[in-house]
Amino acid sequence: MLEIFKMLGMYLLYGMIFTFMVDVATDYARKKGIEIPEEAEWNMDTRLIAILVWPIGLIFFVNGFIKSYFNNDKNN
Repeated sequence: MLEIFKMLGMYLLYGMIFTFMVDVATDYARKKGIEIPEEAEWNMDTRLIAILVWPIGLIFFVNGFIKSYFNNDKNN
């Protein structure tokens, strides 16, 4: 039973780290002058959902990063 709680705790910890990294990346992009749409702003409800379903968010992030990285390589 203790192992299940450890696994659940680690899952939630990874979700919190992922959510924190998204917040940091958003702030960094805003400081660099990249316009962030209002609907992309996260509130506490959105953060809690992101903590629970972080693997899906990570898949979308990696997919978008790879697409933008290789698209920028073609343009340069």
